[in-house]
Amino acid sequence: MIKIEKIPYAGWQNCYRIDNSIIEVIATSDVGPRIISFGFKGKENLFYENPTEVGKTGGDEWIAYGGHRLWLSPELPKRTYYPDNFPVEVKTLADGVQLTSSIEKTTGIQKVVEIRVEADQPKVHVKHSMTNLGMWPVTFAPWALSVLGPNGVAVLPHSPRNYWPDSMLPSHPVIMWGYTRMTDPRWTWGDEYILLRQDPTQKHAQKIGMLDTSGWAAYIRNNTAFIKYFPFTPNGHYEDFGCNLESWTNPGFLELETLGVLKTVELEETVTYEETWVLAADIPAPQNDADVNKYLLPVVKKYSGK
Repeated sequence: MIKIEKIPYAGWQNCYRIDNSIIEVIATSDVGPRIISFGFKGKENLFYENPTEVGKTGGDEWIAYGGHRLWLSPELPKRTYYPDNFPVEVKTLADGVQLTSSIEKTTGIQKVVEIRVEADQPKVHVKHSMTNLGMWPVTFAPWALSVLGPNGVAVLPHSPRNYWPDSMLPSHPVIMWGYTRMTDPRWTWGDEYILLRQDPTQKHAQKIGMLDTSGWAAYIRNNTAFIKYFPFTPNGHYEDFGCNLESWTNPGFLELETLGVLKTVELEETVTYEETWVLAADIPAPQNDADVNKYLLPVVKKYSGK
């Protein structure tokens, strides 16, 4: 049974909790659209909350807050970092809520995040919509960023490959930024997965991007796995040299980011981008490919619908 109630949370007075007795999702309507909490019922929030920022409203500067947000790619400061510091319209659904922002004054984009929780599984469907209500066509890709708490490890699957001499052509990109350090101890470069650990003692940011045709990625923290399923469009044009999956970390948190296809969006046209989230308990933090395949992959397959 789905229970939806309006509650105060993290200093915001107008939040909505969706609870199916297994998991709970909390979104605030005071800013956003922003999902601020996701976890098993009565357990810790897997999302990061910035203690100096949660509960704030208003202002002309972009505030990170934490949680899950919706951005536009490519990353252009004047467009991407539009301050989502103001109330959103809330529509209550039978199994969740729909959050609709005002039209962004500088971009003409209106964002909608729809959250639907399955009644009897640890599964959430998150639909992101962006409508161009400006004055001319705009080219962008939807960019869904989940900001996760410290001391976990991200699992980033490689696309399937054929080994020499069966294939002579490249199979997929793995992209670095100017500050990516391949020797950083937070990385494990596996044959099937790249692992990126969040470590509060490491002061330098790290980021990686890749094309992931498997359609999932995960973050394991305190033996709880957060699994994101997302679409892959063959022959679609992806931003950042062809990335549909990126991960960024600093001393405070780790971001698990997915991207849709880059598209020129006409006036009054709406672009949608959907993710499915799953929580799984008793999943140890992996140290290598074998750990992922033994503990996490069976759960990924169970909930993938494939």
